[in-house]
Amino acid sequence: TMAVDKRVLRNVIERINLGDLVTRSAARVPDQLAIVDGARRLSYRDFNGWVNRTAHGLLARGYRRGDALALMAANCAEFLIAYFACAKLGVVCVPINLFWRHNELAYVLDHAKARGIVVEAALIEQMMTALPKVPAVRAVFVIEPPDSPGSVDLGRPGWQSFEALGRGMASDEPLVEVGDRDPMSYLYTSGTTSAPKGVVGSHLAIYIGSLGNVIDCGMRQSDRLAAMM
Repeated sequence: TMAVDKRVLRNVIERINLGDLVTRSAARVPDQLAIVDGARRLSYRDFNGWVNRTAHGLLARGYRRGDALALMAANCAEFLIAYFACAKLGVVCVPINLFWRHNELAYVLDHAKARGIVVEAALIEQMMTALPKVPAVRAVFVIEPPDSPGSVDLGRPGWQSFEALGRGMASDEPLVEVGDRDPMSYLYTSGTTSAPKGVVGSHLAIYIGSLGNVIDCGMRQSDRLAAMM
């Protein structure tokens, strides 16, 4: 209805949402370099467009505000794409500790109520030590190696490439109502003394923490940062 549309538009204008950081950067400096990943280079325009197409792909597959999507990948552009696509939709991103496997990994996927997982191709074998124990995870989006697309067997039900998730989707901004204090991520503790515990990070909390980093470190627009996981 028109009333709902107005509420969503007002939310998009007034809210604090981590996904909007990419939106604003793409509007302000569209041609500036945003991501360096090996031989790949993405401008803020390219970055934001890929994020939006991925977000629309998740919407088309039924992902909605409050759903959880696990993310099992090392440093790569797709990690950031998935994270910010979740942000724009109000979907909770659940980064996976890459030391987890078997029951520990299965516990986290189940506890977070993840309905899907984005996984780097090199980690599929590790993921499969837990996935059969978590039937609620119905979708697997595989980040294929950039230099060898199509090299991963995606013939299993619910599996597809991460690249295909946004293929053919619109690049415009998804208009979704998301609250400032909605959870952006569940970061699970190491579980050294008991079962891992999910620490909830809201959009507002992570945004303020990011601003603190910028201020304390004196960051400028021309700076380049190495993402060390």
